[in-house]
Amino acid sequence: MSASAASDVTPGPASSWGSRLGRVAAWLEVYSEAAARIARALLMVGVLLCAGTVAVNVFTRYVLGFAISGYDEIASFAFLWVVWMGVSLAVRRGDVTVITFLTDRGPAWWRNGVRVFSGVSLAFLLAYCLVRSTEYATARESLTSISTGLGIPFFYGIASMTLGYYFISLHFLRRVVAGAAELVERGRDALASVGLALCVGALIASAVWGLCAGLLAAGVAPLLALGVVFVSLTLAGNPIIFMLSIVGIIATTGFAGLSFYQSADALSPFRATQYTLGLQGFTELVVVLMFLIVAEVMNASGMSDRLIRFAATLVGHFRGGMAYVCQVTSALVSGISGSAQADAAIMTPLLVPAMEKEGYPKDVAAAVVAGASIKGPIGPISIMFIVYGVIVSGAAGAPISKLLLSGLVAQILLLLFQGATVYVVVRRLGFFQKRPFAGVRVVARSGFAALPVLAIPVIILGGILRGVFTPSESGAAAAVVAIGLALFWYASLAPRDLPRVITLAGIETGIVLLLVGDSAILAGVLQNNGFGQDLSEFLTGITDNKYVFLLVVNVLLLAIGIFVEPLPALYIFAPFLAPIAVQGFGMDPTHFGLIVVFNLVLALIHPPIGLVLFLVSSLAKVSVERLSIMIIPWLLVSLFVLFLVTYLPSDLVLALANLID
Repeated sequence: MSASAASDVTPGPASSWGSRLGRVAAWLEVYSEAAARIARALLMVGVLLCAGTVAVNVFTRYVLGFAISGYDEIASFAFLWVVWMGVSLAVRRGDVTVITFLTDRGPAWWRNGVRVFSGVSLAFLLAYCLVRSTEYATARESLTSISTGLGIPFFYGIASMTLGYYFISLHFLRRVVAGAAELVERGRDALASVGLALCVGALIASAVWGLCAGLLAAGVAPLLALGVVFVSLTLAGNPIIFMLSIVGIIATTGFAGLSFYQSADALSPFRATQYTLGLQGFTELVVVLMFLIVAEVMNASGMSDRLIRFAATLVGHFRGGMAYVCQVTSALVSGISGSAQADAAIMTPLLVPAMEKEGYPKDVAAAVVAGASIKGPIGPISIMFIVYGVIVSGAAGAPISKLLLSGLVAQILLLLFQGATVYVVVRRLGFFQKRPFAGVRVVARSGFAALPVLAIPVIILGGILRGVFTPSESGAAAAVVAIGLALFWYASLAPRDLPRVITLAGIETGIVLLLVGDSAILAGVLQNNGFGQDLSEFLTGITDNKYVFLLVVNVLLLAIGIFVEPLPALYIFAPFLAPIAVQGFGMDPTHFGLIVVFNLVLALIHPPIGLVLFLVSSLAKVSVERLSIMIIPWLLVSLFVLFLVTYLPSDLVLALANLID
């Protein structure tokens, strides 16, 4: 065909529609990028206001002798904007975690059908949230209610959720339209596969609906039926951070004729989330932002490298020494980040290649890092312990200061038993060579270089334990110290890099805290419908023996942790379990808090959907399936330590905490 003849060929309908959708997708990309820039600016302002007002108030209160009136309200409202803008940026960047257990397996028609089921459910969620969050922001209560100190209208805090949902929806819509344009361009075959996927997705939705309807008709607890929805959508690839929103909203409003825990107030899920995140008063959850700023500054400035070098001079000369270095590093870093994901993100890029170079197979090296990372959430700067201290109150609660120290013995036991596991692995591999000890002088020099970094947890814990600082104030002080060390002492972080670091911390805060905020929806529903009493009667009906009770609780939490991320599981179940354990079985409140947190943390490395497994798999370029096999020895050792922590006497498990406290 000649060029002139070809030019006379008019594009077909599919090509025409494809080009139109492509142009729409291009415009949506422009708006999405503009929304991301606005979100980054609002996030930066929010972080500076939230962390800055807390830090400045620490200075004025303890140095100048006066407190800043209303600083807590400014910090609370700013914190809401950090969370929602952080989540919107995470969606824009594709940093939201999804479980690809079903979407990556099976024939193409099945995978596409699962994606349709997941995508349509998410579309319904976002459409519903857009309408209801707008209604919430424009309601009379939002416009007329004000904070008690500075008289700030609640609208300014509630609007963070509304704008966040608009940005999130825009980012997802951009992807949907771009994908639709590609499908249309591919012609009729692609459209036929879309039709088949829609049918398969509808069949999956019908199956889930039928199973839930059957369970409810059989008189099974509505929570179990909601669990079916949660597991189905999680395995189908819905973003983890939105799963609890979907389940919480379905729980209160019903779904396609199914009724779970009906609520006459359609805005109650949105109120529950915002109230938990600090709309009605200052929350110590703000400390999560402070800790994540510290972790990101450490990572970006190379301060974490100094800890690794110090650990290498201590134990790197042992046979297979880099795995021992990983164990020691995890113990040191856990006193600073308080998060298993943060610890894994710090250690994986540095230690997995180092272990490979030494002779470890990559999957073994990745398993070593993943197993070691769980020391963070039971360490002295644990985000999980802080959340537990906030949500479990009254006679069953424990002071946050005591909780932060409660995991020291458990950490030591993990370090010893995981170190023993490294020894067994090294003996089995059998081809590692010992290296000469670096010498006391080198150890001292690397220790001195790392000493300012090791002072950060001392500042945090010292301030809390002496009653000088609240947890959030200690976190703010630590963030200021970390930034000062990075900019001036080590001079390893340029001022121009600070906005990027703070943005990353804000994004991680949004991901973590939205899980907590949305957990409050279901927790509140269960509280209002007598779940605590039902659970108490169930557990006390099984046994009146404390040790059998603890076994049942551990098995229950391990089962929950397979499918539910630790923080939401903690928020939903800990307030119900703690009173039963403390008042019904005479458990020490701090000891029981440690058991619950330790148990749920194991879910992070538990196949098939442990989030640390997915993170390490992505960073180390190891398949999740292979890593799930190689993690088994580390998981079994951790379960054994959980057994010891559960059944050893409280005085022994909490010995170091009691001594320091």
